[in-house]
Amino acid sequence: MIDVIAFAKDGKYTGLKVSGHANFDEEGKDIVCAAVSVLTLNLANSIEHFCNDDFTVDSDDGFFSFVLHDRSEKSGLLLDSCILGLMDIGEEYGDFIKINLQEVK
Repeated sequence: MIDVIAFAKDGKYTGLKVSGHANFDEEGKDIVCAAVSVLTLNLANSIEHFCNDDFTVDSDDGFFSFVLHDRSEKSGLLLDSCILGLMDIGEEYGDFIKINLQEVK
């Protein structure tokens, strides 16, 4: 199962942590893992290329962590969009992905 934690401060997303594997299908055919990977990697690439905001990203096999240090309107929209996409995947494939929201101080 893929575990997603979406972090928020004052009602606005600030980052996310994704870990695990969906095990929806065999490696190379797992559409749930592929969709999650595309959304999360595109988030980091888009913010790097289109925004001047500071962020930290860490990624390894079955793990992705993203923390937005400066949330502008653009980077916030990209992060919100990524989390919306992950939630949509969770609605359709809830047996393979779990999403939790966590408020940070």
